[in-house]
Amino acid sequence: MIIWLIAGCFLFTIGIPAIAPVHQSTSWVFTSFNNSTGYDNVALVFFLGLLQSGWTLVGYDGGITLSENTKDADREGPRGILLCVIFAVIQGIALTIAVLFSIQDLDGLLNADLPVSEFFFQVTRNRALSTFFLVFLAVAQFGSLANASVANCRLMFAMARDGCLPYSKFFYKLEKGDVPLRIIVLQIILMIILILPVFGTMIYWTAVLSASVICCNVAYGMPLICRLLWSRHSMPKGPFDLGRWSVPINVIALLWIVFFGIILCFPSVSPVSADSMNYASLMIGTVFLFSVICWITTGHKTYKGPISNIDDDDDDLHS
Repeated sequence: MIIWLIAGCFLFTIGIPAIAPVHQSTSWVFTSFNNSTGYDNVALVFFLGLLQSGWTLVGYDGGITLSENTKDADREGPRGILLCVIFAVIQGIALTIAVLFSIQDLDGLLNADLPVSEFFFQVTRNRALSTFFLVFLAVAQFGSLANASVANCRLMFAMARDGCLPYSKFFYKLEKGDVPLRIIVLQIILMIILILPVFGTMIYWTAVLSASVICCNVAYGMPLICRLLWSRHSMPKGPFDLGRWSVPINVIALLWIVFFGIILCFPSVSPVSADSMNYASLMIGTVFLFSVICWITTGHKTYKGPISNIDDDDDDLHS
């Protein structure tokens, strides 16, 4: 997948502009501002457009989920996060510039049912070639799905170990080959249930994206706020340390998370109707309500804090 993604990055940043019939001007790419939202406030329109970049700049914890299998993890884990962010920014800017220069008909893209397919067809003027680009993207998306599934399974298995999930004792089992098959099946079922409404309306998908970005950022911010409020002076330092920049960076990150979470709950167009409403806040509220009910009914009885499994017997996990 690493080779595939690197090849894809070069393919799209170099190949797409190379075969595009015409190119947009530099001034249009870097200075043009198109507002088709219905909002008059330019700043609000700009912030609403940050959803895509916000969705791209998540997954910092991807490397951390594998850190226990990494040599010198207390140093390489944080370095991996920094490299992940830096390369994501570089790659994102390169792809964005390549796409903007290659756009042939902006109105056609905005009105298309499948803008990505329309973009490739505008550039290539060839159905077979545009299909090739779509397949290349689909394989990359599958790799992203696999990566997210691995990270999510490890997280859910750890939650089952700590008694956080309903029926944790049932799910905290390993099958032959040390595979958490029950967690994997549970995750597949949940993903199918959550994705099915997309076939009915794309409004649901927009809400899923917004809610996902908000929840990811809130999860990233929880350790930061705990560190600032309760462990600012008592937290032990590891071999990787930000020094005097640690507290200012933590504060800036928390302010951004709060601000970004509010922006992502705004409807993307105006005037707002039932079809254009942003239901991300409703989704987050539902998840929060479900979590509170689980905590009141069973969670406070089964969850006693993170549990170390260093002394777990393999036979106990497989039974």
